Amino acid sequence: MLDKIVFFLHVVRCNSVTDAAKQYGISPSAGSRWLTELEENMGVSLVKRTTRKITPTQAGKLLFKQFSHINNQITDAINEIKNLGNDDIGTIRIASTPLFAKHFLSKIIGEYISDNPTINFVVIETAFEVDNVHDVDFAIRANATYRGFQNKDSLLVKRSLFSEPLKACCSPSYIKRYGEPIIPHDLKKHLCLFATTLVGGNKWIFEQNGEYNSVQIPRSVEVDDSEILKNIALAGGGIAYLPYSLIKQDLQEDRLVTVLNNYVSSEFELSLYYKPRKYMPVRCANFKDYLLQRVEEINLDRQSTQTSRKKTRSLTAYVTY
Repeated sequence: MLDKIVFFLHVVRCNSVTDAAKQYGISPSAGSRWLTELEENMGVSLVKRTTRKITPTQAGKLLFKQFSHINNQITDAINEIKNLGNDDIGTIRIASTPLFAKHFLSKIIGEYISDNPTINFVVIETAFEVDNVHDVDFAIRANATYRGFQNKDSLLVKRSLFSEPLKACCSPSYIKRYGEPIIPHDLKKHLCLFATTLVGGNKWIFEQNGEYNSVQIPRSVEVDDSEILKNIALAGGGIAYLPYSLIKQDLQEDRLVTVLNNYVSSEFELSLYYKPRKYMPVRCANFKDYLLQRVEEINLDRQSTQTSRKKTRSLTAYVTY
């Protein structure tokens, strides 16, 4: 009976008997039979079935609410017992935005696994939100934020990793052909490149003198990978809204130029999300601490490099003068 109730929790989370059966490790036919037997045992219908998805009935919602809490307590109790052995072994599942996965996470995991060979990693490279509570141990997601921005309510713990300005940019050839936008509203007449999951989709926000300008840009190209957006911009395909560190070298070498420089742009923020656990598995707790420590060190290195470059430029200007 308890097995069938826990399977029912999976069905509600997945909106699918087939997907829930995969997660639970049983066949779809066995899953359907379990669900039917559970409904017969309780004497009520727990789900509404359509060709596209499964949704819980009022009774199903109540069962899900009550037993999700109980199931979490059972999971915490099991984790507490497992952690008594203090074994730093097992698999860590991470969903990460492509930008962080390629430039930071790959290096951090490489360092960590070299010193901790008993740990296995599964990395899901995706810009979309993942059901972090049930599918992965950690999720790393990108958001566009601005002064006054409020995060939507979440049951997950959030730890900020990186934050830097977003810049509206394009190639010099694009400006030569289509002109330069002077105010944010001008973007409506331009070719714009955006990622739905990366920086607020086709809604870009700029600030000037405390006033916010929200622009619903035209849907010219949509790609959920900022490096692909940059490559399209480099080829003259339009104006992109990208993290400064990603385009810094291209700006210095005049392959890209920024536009709307009289406005303050939104911030690009990368954050770590994970489920609040009273007893986080040792392997997850140790890696989380290492990840946060390495990100802090990388941030300090970046700041030190930027300061050093500024001093070098100032000295060069002085000598030239």
